[in-house]
Amino acid sequence: MTRKPTFAECDAIITSKGSPFETAQVEINGRKQTAWVNAPPHWRLFLQMKLEEHKDAEFISSPLPPPAGKDARETVTYGEVRTRATKLAAWLKGQGVGLGTRVAIGGTNSADWVVAFIAVHLLGAVPVLLNCTLTSKPQIHCLQLAQPKITLVDPDVAAVIGVHKAELKRRGVTNIYCWSSTDHLPRKARVPINPDAALIEAVENADGLDNLGPESDATIFFTSGTTGLPKGVLSTQRASMHSVLSNLIAPVRDALRQGADLPTILTTVPPVKPVLLCSIPFFHVTGCLGWLVASFMSGYKIVFMRRWGTRAAIDLIKSEKVNVIGGVPAIVTAVLQSPLLPKEADMFSVTYGGAAPPERLAKDLRKRWPTASLSHGYGMTETNGVHMMVNGQDYVDHPTSVGIPIPIAEIKLVDPDTRKEVPRGQMGLLLVRGINIMKEYVNDPKATAKALDKDGWLNTEDMAIVDSDGLVHITDRLKDIIIRGGENIPSVEVENAVYDDKRVAEAAAVPVPDHRLGELVGIAVSLAEGASATEADLIATVKPKYVWPVIIYVSKGPLPRNANGKLVKRDIKKIVQGEFLARQPKSKL
Repeated sequence: MTRKPTFAECDAIITSKGSPFETAQVEINGRKQTAWVNAPPHWRLFLQMKLEEHKDAEFISSPLPPPAGKDARETVTYGEVRTRATKLAAWLKGQGVGLGTRVAIGGTNSADWVVAFIAVHLLGAVPVLLNCTLTSKPQIHCLQLAQPKITLVDPDVAAVIGVHKAELKRRGVTNIYCWSSTDHLPRKARVPINPDAALIEAVENADGLDNLGPESDATIFFTSGTTGLPKGVLSTQRASMHSVLSNLIAPVRDALRQGADLPTILTTVPPVKPVLLCSIPFFHVTGCLGWLVASFMSGYKIVFMRRWGTRAAIDLIKSEKVNVIGGVPAIVTAVLQSPLLPKEADMFSVTYGGAAPPERLAKDLRKRWPTASLSHGYGMTETNGVHMMVNGQDYVDHPTSVGIPIPIAEIKLVDPDTRKEVPRGQMGLLLVRGINIMKEYVNDPKATAKALDKDGWLNTEDMAIVDSDGLVHITDRLKDIIIRGGENIPSVEVENAVYDDKRVAEAAAVPVPDHRLGELVGIAVSLAEGASATEADLIATVKPKYVWPVIIYVSKGPLPRNANGKLVKRDIKKIVQGEFLARQPKSKL
């Protein structure tokens, strides 16, 4: 039997001199770091190259905004998007937007959102990517924090913030425009579509962009804000551009591990044209630096949804011939479990991250789509997306792993209290470092200093284990570990025990209070479409496993999630603890 090359041997091949993935040491802020030699220096150049390269290919299939009908869609090519983005960039330039200027973008995934994102980067400006699902208070907070010169929004976000125009003005936020021509807005608030020809020429000639480079500011994303108001994550061009090459590493590693050589891998053409069903918002790094960047790189077509729904997703899979799905594991699970999914529906690729998937999911996917490329990864807003990834057979063989770091990234596990490194196989606090790490939290030096140490290590606040093969397994958020009588119980282990019951679609382990042991294990679940099960049924299937819950709350609908698809354990904990406490004699608690 031929020996598989190790991950280290694969990375040595991948990053060797002359490879598209060649790496080199660069000095950034006085510290040597590993960087991609062939990564684009900034977004403007990358976008110009790729929009021209794929100009005739279909790029986006997107729902049209009101007053168009609910099923009305538009399909645009890369070339058409570039034309629209250039015109918008020219208008923005006429408003004084240039190198380093902040421009807020707020809206659901659409062709207009992508046009705005490109337009801002064509000027070397910094898109401030607003979470369009936020209510007015956090939305105003985000705008005040970033202080954009211009804010471009869709009608829904305009409705949320429009009534607070006076307050926003007091906080330094003015010049808010809706990118759709809507009757309820005054004419001056509609973005012109025919800017002066001289401005268009200035955009195309990169006027005023001589100083645009890898260390220029590039993006501001916002954290999900599940424990407070969101923080603005500012990153450089180099940091956000890392994903152009980093997204490709795991599949290349997998092919090398399976015996292919690098030249063959690099020249292999996909057997089908990938068509991506994108239900992850582009204001999140997974959507923007993962799915959108992948589309630019290879000329893929992206299919947007107006809002997530399993039935709507499957309708689009059929009508648009979608062959790539993913985002977060819950989306994949919902599609896979749905009885509406046609037997003939085939997937070229399934990729996800952002939350722990059920341990069974990799094998379920391999059984359903034997030839599909399967990927699971780990990253954060602060890491500009992927930091670790695992692909293919390695993922199937290690279904609780998020892989190993990409070649330009580092990790170490430390004791949460002493910050001393822990031995391999022992759970520790995950610290990460690399050129992909954020520059700072916007206007929050205290939070920046807390998250980033002087040597560039970012505290992820996640607990993890590195196994004997060097693969990383995320066990829990530091704050979410259940401590039962002094024993640390990772939520992931409990959740995977519950996920073995295929009636379960979602599971979240949370602590419930106990007068003797401090905490016990509680679980909230939602069921697969068409499935039925009682709490007693589910506890009976879990009881023989490693640890079992004292309560399983069976939700009548999906568990609480944020806009990025992540379960909101804060809300789930309230629900489960409330139900648990209601059952207890008051004298015991």
